[in-house]
Amino acid sequence: MTMRLRNGWLLIGVLAFGFLFSACGTNQKEGAAKVVRIGTKNFTEQLILGELMAQLIENRTPLVVERTFNLGGTMICHQALIKGEIDLYAEYTGTALTTILKQEKRIADPDSAYKVVAAAYEKDFACQWLAPFGFNNTFTITVRRGAAQAKGWRTISDLKNAAAELQAGFTAEFAERPDGYPGLEKAYGFAFGKVSDLDPGLMYQAIADERVDVICAFATDGRIPAYELLPLKDDRQFFPPYYAAPVVRQAVLQRHPALRQALAPLAGALADTTMQRLNFEVDEKGREPAQIARTFLLSQGLLIQ
Repeated sequence: MTMRLRNGWLLIGVLAFGFLFSACGTNQKEGAAKVVRIGTKNFTEQLILGELMAQLIENRTPLVVERTFNLGGTMICHQALIKGEIDLYAEYTGTALTTILKQEKRIADPDSAYKVVAAAYEKDFACQWLAPFGFNNTFTITVRRGAAQAKGWRTISDLKNAAAELQAGFTAEFAERPDGYPGLEKAYGFAFGKVSDLDPGLMYQAIADERVDVICAFATDGRIPAYELLPLKDDRQFFPPYYAAPVVRQAVLQRHPALRQALAPLAGALADTTMQRLNFEVDEKGREPAQIARTFLLSQGLLIQ
């Protein structure tokens, strides 16, 4: 009798444990299904874009956002996306064309560039490009305004005669990418005398302090006007359009269709000058990307109160 009773309680205990384990497993799966993971590259603009997307999703859907920010460069973010380690991040059309798709043909028209990358990502990576944010963050070969005025530099071609005596400061990614320095050398037919590897956040101070003469600035960086720098005209149209947009795994959009609607208000919401101002608030005024993103969304009436 005692043994049977103990066995009975043992059976009940096993069943109860099994039920709890099953319930916990179900809750974990359900919890995981409601999480959306946003990634970013490792520079200011990406952190702001990541926060803009995250805060809209949190405000307009019941989804939980997991921020996987500062992942690194383009290839790291792209691999994380297609492997399912993140669900979405902001990418640039020109970067996708040259670095991911290895597109050799130059595409100057922004709409054409977008259509090419959108079609290729859907076919090759099961990912979808949503509507662009509105700004074009192209690379710009940039010099000090005073030096440009003194030497008559207005275009990139104008640097050719002086290039051998100039020191350039480029990011590691720009120094290696086909739409970066290697391609620029071929397109313009000259090389700089010395090239230093600089962190994106240090380039602007380096050129302002005259430690380098030329940098690969980003067109939407607020430090260009603040440091009295001058982007030179790309007279050979080497750089493609770099319109930023959310790139999302199709499986995630199918599982969470509300994502598309939540991010829709960002379509065309950021002009070049707007993005430049937001970047400046973080880079030079020391404000947090999350704070800047929230202030912008509130100012545009995009957060549902």
